[in-house]
Amino acid sequence: MRANNIDMWIVIDRGRGTQPMTLDFAISTVNGQGFFVFINHGAGRIERFQLGGETDLAEECGAYDDFRRRGELRDIVAQSDPQRIALNFLEVPNIREGLHVADGLTHSDFQFLSEELGEPYASRFVSAQRLVADFRGERVALELVEFSKVADLTSSYIERALSNEVITPGVTTHNDVSWWLEEQRESMGLLRTWYPTVYTHLPDGGEIGGTDRVIQRGDVLQIDWGLERNNFATDIKRFGYVLREGEVEVPPGIQNAFEESLRVQTIIRNNVTSGRTGREQIDALKQIIRDAGYVYTEEERASDVEGIEVNVGMHAAGNIGHDMAASLFEIFPFRTEYMVRPNNIISLEYIVFTPAPEWGGAKVPVNVEENATIT
Repeated sequence: MRANNIDMWIVIDRGRGTQPMTLDFAISTVNGQGFFVFINHGAGRIERFQLGGETDLAEECGAYDDFRRRGELRDIVAQSDPQRIALNFLEVPNIREGLHVADGLTHSDFQFLSEELGEPYASRFVSAQRLVADFRGERVALELVEFSKVADLTSSYIERALSNEVITPGVTTHNDVSWWLEEQRESMGLLRTWYPTVYTHLPDGGEIGGTDRVIQRGDVLQIDWGLERNNFATDIKRFGYVLREGEVEVPPGIQNAFEESLRVQTIIRNNVTSGRTGREQIDALKQIIRDAGYVYTEEERASDVEGIEVNVGMHAAGNIGHDMAASLFEIFPFRTEYMVRPNNIISLEYIVFTPAPEWGGAKVPVNVEENATIT
């Protein structure tokens, strides 16, 4: 709040999980309105209020300082006299970035707050969009611990799905693998970030995914999937190759493509840090990748240009698959302007296109996606 010059943040809980950030703050009401109120006094702890009919659900967690009834909202605001009151609406209307998290305030809610608080407070409302981005971007230790557990589960099941345990070449289809992953998820009682996508890359640059195509020997496979537990959602990809008859190891060209992806990952890990905006970092990273001998491309498919091509698209992760915080991704221009915060959970996502003789010189795409913490 201090970094964004916000004196008070009011989030309305409309009950039954209809506020996008309900699970971040707990439940204050089942029916009607409840409020989460955060007050920045300029120093010390941010004061935290929960107002509603069911505040007992959060009273034991220690996250809030005081619990009040709904009708006390105006008294709390007047006593604090905040100059900038953040509400969950977008800074720039009609942009698609942030709609799923930072735009939870309805028109009716806005009218209610304007009338309930009156002037001068109604004239002090500002967008909480950047505040939400920072809140979702800077994690505490217990969040990182829980998220890492969900990430470990996700990667372990994807890796099993890319093994002989699940795939029989010439028999198993993409959708068979997807359904196996869904069955494992159901058995664990977890939610999905999204439905698993299993796809095969083709030497002509195309890909086939989410179909009843039978997986064949020699296929280059990718799986993109995520699990959700305790308000944390992962977004992870894995790469695999199906050995041909008589092969006991991955062909050199395919193996080299994978190793090039690891080299690029090292470059990214060594050069992305907290304390700079996503825009500053993606612009610098593009040049660093070029200086390392690669061809940087803005496209997510290979071209005819000579050399190994690289495309980077790193988005925030955490509470949803594509979260609200700082990103290094051209398709999210607004989020690239956010500051990358310490302990930001980000999707370390990029594609490396490497020519392989086994593909007649065509480029093998290795699409990497790991969930990582930025320090």
